[in-house]
Amino acid sequence: MQHIFFFLSKILDFLLSPLSWIIILLLISLITKNKKRSRKCLFWGVGAMLFFSNPFVLNLVMHTWEVKAVPIDSIHKEYDAAIMMGGAIRYVNGQMQRPVFGSGADRYVQSLELFYRKKAKHIIVSSGSGSLVYTDVKEADLLRDQMIRIGVPADRVISENQSRNTYENARNTAEILRKSDFKPPYLLVTSAFQMRRSFLCCQKQGIDVVPYAVDQHSGQIMFTPDKLFLPSPEVILDWDLLFHEWFGITVYKVMGYL
Repeated sequence: MQHIFFFLSKILDFLLSPLSWIIILLLISLITKNKKRSRKCLFWGVGAMLFFSNPFVLNLVMHTWEVKAVPIDSIHKEYDAAIMMGGAIRYVNGQMQRPVFGSGADRYVQSLELFYRKKAKHIIVSSGSGSLVYTDVKEADLLRDQMIRIGVPADRVISENQSRNTYENARNTAEILRKSDFKPPYLLVTSAFQMRRSFLCCQKQGIDVVPYAVDQHSGQIMFTPDKLFLPSPEVILDWDLLFHEWFGITVYKVMGYL
């Protein structure tokens, strides 16, 4: 059942992407012989492209959705562990034998700072393979190895390398914590846009966590011409993150994961 759910989630991710909608609508407008349908698809395709590429609109929505970050100096104790959700690595450079980081790298960097600033005694990296193809590449193991190479003691980094999604992150981490002598609560480190789902999953698994949101995509709301009117292709991709989270929370509630 878990394998089917994982496979279907990947397909639905593609279908729910605004970029997919735009491409499909524009393709239909080009290939259909019905002129009325062609004009209608072109209208909606261009309209969707302008809407979903608008930085101001995305920033407003992200600003509302994201969990707000807190300054590291507002943490006045050393927690037994910081739980870092995966999603920091874009791909693995086999020739160089090292991970190539993506936009989620802030999760990795901030987890390290929490450790070195003595805000967390241990780092639990929770991430297996979220790929349908490269299932043998375990992100948690790669990040743990790199943390050790840059000076984190091996006994301070724990790799949870079997999870493929946020639900499994929480479930597998809960199992590790039950077998440990760590005392709750724990810091939960993940991107601000993903924090709601991650936090709810941890609560469902009985993990007492304090959110430490990183990798914020929202910024100051600015009424400047470039933000109000100039489209940005990067903005379209950020909408994918939001739709993934909204869809994920809906499905997780139905499945009883939250």
